[in-house]
Amino acid sequence: MGLRESTWMADDHCALADVLGARRTINAAAASELALMDDYVHGRTLCASPWDTGVTEKDLYSSAICELAAAMSSTFAAVHNKLQMWRQLRPLVRNSFIDGSLDMERVKTIHDHLLHARPETVVAIEAEVLKAAAEIAPGTLGREIDRLLTEADPDWDREVRKRAARTEKRIRVRRRARGLSSLTAVMTDGEADEQLSRIGAEVSRLHPEDPRSDDQRRGDAQTALMRGEALLCECSTCLTSRGDVADPEAPEHGEPVAVKPERTDANADATGETATEGTSSAPPGPERPTREQLDKSPTDPLPPDAPPPDAPPPDTTTRSRPGGGTLIERWRAIVENNPRAVHALHPDGHGGMTTPPPGALTYAPSRALAAQVRAEHPYCLHPGCNVPSERCDLDHIVEFDRQNPERGGWTIQTNIGPRCRLHHNLKTRKLWRTELLPEGVLHIVDPLGNHYFTAPTL
Repeated sequence: MGLRESTWMADDHCALADVLGARRTINAAAASELALMDDYVHGRTLCASPWDTGVTEKDLYSSAICELAAAMSSTFAAVHNKLQMWRQLRPLVRNSFIDGSLDMERVKTIHDHLLHARPETVVAIEAEVLKAAAEIAPGTLGREIDRLLTEADPDWDREVRKRAARTEKRIRVRRRARGLSSLTAVMTDGEADEQLSRIGAEVSRLHPEDPRSDDQRRGDAQTALMRGEALLCECSTCLTSRGDVADPEAPEHGEPVAVKPERTDANADATGETATEGTSSAPPGPERPTREQLDKSPTDPLPPDAPPPDAPPPDTTTRSRPGGGTLIERWRAIVENNPRAVHALHPDGHGGMTTPPPGALTYAPSRALAAQVRAEHPYCLHPGCNVPSERCDLDHIVEFDRQNPERGGWTIQTNIGPRCRLHHNLKTRKLWRTELLPEGVLHIVDPLGNHYFTAPTL
């Protein structure tokens, strides 16, 4: 028995060592990716002469970050933040990252909590931070770093907390699937505790039979507080007392409840009288006429959803589409098969019109047109950019000609779109090229000749 147990323990330790070895490999690969990204951006920044082309070194840096973001299906902010973190890492932390001792999450935690600390303070606590990182989870590690900073430099810590409370508050919205969004708010610890206390107070007033989960209750409590309302209980008793229709699957104080749906006008018979639930003595309504009877009675119209008698059967043939099934796949195949051809829907930027409509020859769009374009495109048109259109410039896809407005791209709905200031500048500097394809697909080409496509917003 002892031998079998020892053998099992040895195999278990070997398997655990394999897991930890794979983890170190992944950590080292993440550090290698950041190092290669840094080399790429450095090379791309030095590849052109800014004073000959009018393109500044900042433009080249921004373009290089956008090239990486587009190739990695990421965003400018995500790539830029990773690169800046890599460049600002202390030598000991970077070496631990490179050899796989630290993962990306812990490295980011160390970077964020030591950011803006005095260099001499960082040097004094760096060894202790690394020891803590080897044994503490990232969330707890952040609090431990804050404690070390407070002990090592209390004056700086007190001042930086005051400054952060004034300058680092923000709210970010992330659109998720199925019509949901994540609203993230950065606030002080005291403000967060206060809001959580309010949410807890709302949730505590609900009956135990409320069918929602704890997360759903807290989410609904936050929405109720935002609207200045009270969180309502959704147990069957409360729903009935408020006159709401209860969920058939909702339990009533621990017992399953079957609630029959209310009858609508569609349940009424031809005489206008509704049948009573559970009663079989109600007079049946007249039978619905058959299709043959309708065909023999030309004066009686067909139901609204019925096809005409002589209508051909629906076309169920599956048609092949070049380049694959998705919109972007099709246009990628078309463009890459003939990259020198003109694929734009309106190459002249005139929207297929011969006469400019009112306002088309004015550089700035009207307020009505701007609102229409922003509603149609909620975000920047650049691939992967999530800057809301309200914070974007309205850029001409085909450049507006200030000297001869009738010749250049017009200020019309099909030729303008939201573009954040960063990506607007890259297009203006001719580093990135843009054209609008049929079916509303936006085709963008980076300085290296790579093609990217943005599908139209549904």
